[in-house]
Amino acid sequence: MAKRQRRTPEAAKFAILDAAERRLHDDGPEGVRIQRIAADLNITDAAVHYHFGTREALMDALLRRIGRRLVDDIESTIQKWAPDQIDVAALGRLFQRTYADERAAKLALWLSVAGHRPKGSGMLKPLVERVHRARLESARKAKRTAPRISSTQFSIALLSAAHMLAAMSGEALMASVAEDPAGLDQRDFLDFAVKLIARHLAEG
Repeated sequence: MAKRQRRTPEAAKFAILDAAERRLHDDGPEGVRIQRIAADLNITDAAVHYHFGTREALMDALLRRIGRRLVDDIESTIQKWAPDQIDVAALGRLFQRTYADERAAKLALWLSVAGHRPKGSGMLKPLVERVHRARLESARKAKRTAPRISSTQFSIALLSAAHMLAAMSGEALMASVAEDPAGLDQRDFLDFAVKLIARHLAEG
């Protein structure tokens, strides 16, 4: 048996989350199990329980970790924008990577089915505020009526929801609107959603 490594509490939690994220990527939410993660790290199940308590708490911590990474990437992206710029396509790519490629959508669905009710964190509030400032600047330049903040909030929520739903449902989403969904591509659906939202944000 390989010798177990001694880690600081913070390093241990980081290693457990790393292992959990690898399992999530390879096997989906069902693969994120305490016994498997403990075996991956050559530690005891009790060690994982010590740091996270339950499987649900570990899954929640993993979702929050992925969410923080999304927030950081959004912040890095919007810092490069001009004052009146809104690059909805760039935001869509970030949501796509987080919800689909990093499996965050299916993880969130698993937690919801398990009865987990996360508290609102306002994760996308800074993005909403930045987009709304750009809309106000565009409206000022064009001498249009200033848009309502709720319109911006709904637009960002819709952009996020479209990418999350597509990642959760896969081809079932397209099958729900056509008897033969072969001609409907999920990527085209997301492009359609991005363009629709971008047009709304630009027109005010």
